[in-house]
Amino acid sequence: MDFDFDKLAYPETVVIDGVEYKAKRDTSKGKMNIPYSEEPDVGIGDVIVQKAGKREIHLKVTDVQFLEGGSLNVGTNHPNMLTLNVQNTTAEPHLTNRASSTINIGSVSGEMVQIGDQNVQVANVSIKKLVEHVAKSDDKEAKSKLKALLENGTVASLVGAGATTLLGLL
Repeated sequence: MDFDFDKLAYPETVVIDGVEYKAKRDTSKGKMNIPYSEEPDVGIGDVIVQKAGKREIHLKVTDVQFLEGGSLNVGTNHPNMLTLNVQNTTAEPHLTNRASSTINIGSVSGEMVQIGDQNVQVANVSIKKLVEHVAKSDDKEAKSKLKALLENGTVASLVGAGATTLLGLL
């Protein structure tokens, strides 16, 4: 069995502007090294394609560095090295969006204040406080509906003896 170091040094195949190149991609750093003899036509914002078995991975170029003699002919016959910073655009729709926001608040006053993103506000109001506020209002419809609610047998059994006192406030 023959051992081919070149295949291990640059195991990926990428297509840049219709031309195939051998490459080494470091996914943890978002970098790709591509040895070359003739300078590839690639720049920031371009999308290159990495072949992955029978599929393709689309990579957006976010930075480019051409280095003459950079390969030192190690693992390749090409003398120069192209280093790209790439972002996997094929994976983006499948990743969780972790948008962060910074909110600076000078002062907050009031009741039931909600600040944040994707949170829930829970309001707890005592029945007595609700009845007192409705009783002070000029809203006849609210008073009528609240009175009917408190006179309901199920509600009266839950509230207990206090239901009669609350009805007296209305």
